Amino acid sequence: MSLFKKRVDGRSLAIAERAHIVAHSEKGPRGSGRVSASARSDPANIVLLCPTCHTIVDKDPIAYPVELLLAKKRTRAAKVARIGGVPTFASRTDARNAVETILDRNETIFRVIGPNPLDGSLPSTEAAAKWRDRVLEEIVPGNELIVAIVEMNPDLTTRPDRIAAEQLRLHTQDLARKHQCGEIIGHALRFPREATQIFAGNL
Repeated sequence: MSLFKKRVDGRSLAIAERAHIVAHSEKGPRGSGRVSASARSDPANIVLLCPTCHTIVDKDPIAYPVELLLAKKRTRAAKVARIGGVPTFASRTDARNAVETILDRNETIFRVIGPNPLDGSLPSTEAAAKWRDRVLEEIVPGNELIVAIVEMNPDLTTRPDRIAAEQLRLHTQDLARKHQCGEIIGHALRFPREATQIFAGNL
């Protein structure tokens, strides 16, 4: 359903409502005591829905779990990004330069403020909060942009590129879930090393 409704005078009226993915209250729809109050209030825990859909997802949280709402939010964000101008490139070299820039930025963030690569530890709760913010605000969107670039430049991709992009998409979903709500069912997928070679080499 559209988040805008046409008025009699021809103008659009916004009808979007801010819906919590993990409920603001521990006892609310999809509520969890394992998610901090600050995380429940974070914009990353909000999805825009029309009033009807807002009611449906909150009345039936079993049918609309956290993972499903996060996936739908990411799908919408990717579509908006494509509409808003995910770049197309004239050559694999140009596409590689763009992807490499994102990979280098994400790697730098991980190296400077990320967890210990040996045991996954962070030195303090403040450091953990800073890492969480950088993951959700920079690393996850960066990974999603790489996937979108692959999707928007099919003539420049190889089969290994597309497989690596899908592996990166799945890893990014797990990464977002982990830092959004701290809950991962089963083994969380690690960053696929194949993603570092997207658009590398010739067709």
